[in-house]
Amino acid sequence: MLFSSPSSPLYAPFAFIPPNPRASRSPCPALNALANHGYIPRSGTRIPFWTLLSAVQHVYNLSFPLALLLTTFGYLTSGTLSFPTPHAPHKEEQVNPSLMTAITDFLPWPTWTLNLTSLCAQGPFKIAHDASLVHPDYTASTAPNPVLLAQFLSLAHHEPSNPISSPLYPGSSLSPLQLPTMNFIITTTVAAAEDGLTLADLGRLHAARAAALPPAHALNRLHEQVALGECGLAWCVMRSHHKGEDAERGVIPLAALEQWFGEERLPEGWWDVGGGRPVKPVGLREAGARAKEVGLFMVGS
Repeated sequence: MLFSSPSSPLYAPFAFIPPNPRASRSPCPALNALANHGYIPRSGTRIPFWTLLSAVQHVYNLSFPLALLLTTFGYLTSGTLSFPTPHAPHKEEQVNPSLMTAITDFLPWPTWTLNLTSLCAQGPFKIAHDASLVHPDYTASTAPNPVLLAQFLSLAHHEPSNPISSPLYPGSSLSPLQLPTMNFIITTTVAAAEDGLTLADLGRLHAARAAALPPAHALNRLHEQVALGECGLAWCVMRSHHKGEDAERGVIPLAALEQWFGEERLPEGWWDVGGGRPVKPVGLREAGARAKEVGLFMVGS
């Protein structure tokens, strides 16, 4: 039985349910989708460290080291570490207690939790940054901006062309991943016959958004690396994974863009055999390499 089939008894606990107005949400569609499907608390509040790590690793098929790195970074910058007050056991609990029980009753075991909204906090050492693909600049945001989302999705509606021999780069021996052009709307290319976005498309869009920022709001090194990583990892996870397809030319299908970035839900058929979920675990090396390729489009890179 398939998780994504409404007829499956495994489907109901993880069905998509839009968040209520009181729910806590973040600027990240990946995390919001986990909450909207119930893989982490649907409220988006007080999410234990290991709960989020397990959900990210399982749902998006990330390697354990990559999932651990991403989760730890999020909790270090936006999590809450608390030490519950120890309590004295009741009299009935004191009958022949074990040594471990006696010790743990008085030890303040720490808890590390996260509210998704805390990831919206802005600052030089926070995760939230300007020049997001679908979120507005200079303000905390927990949902995609309709105008930016519409512009983002409009880039996926175009005729396919070969990114290596494209006439948009006459006389050049470089591929689009080596040409940091800013004219992303005109030079967008797709390497498949379906509407969608390639890694090069995401790189051009990010470069254009970053270049449009005034000098006072230019991305610092941390935020630039976060933004590049988001683009690269989004492509690794959401691109089509058809058998025999050249991974270097993979495309994030338009439907996946609409559902993941727009509705903040897992794309249709995510858990089906040959569906949207990556077939092989996405590791640190691949995620880093894709982020580096996205960075080639930045001015001065």
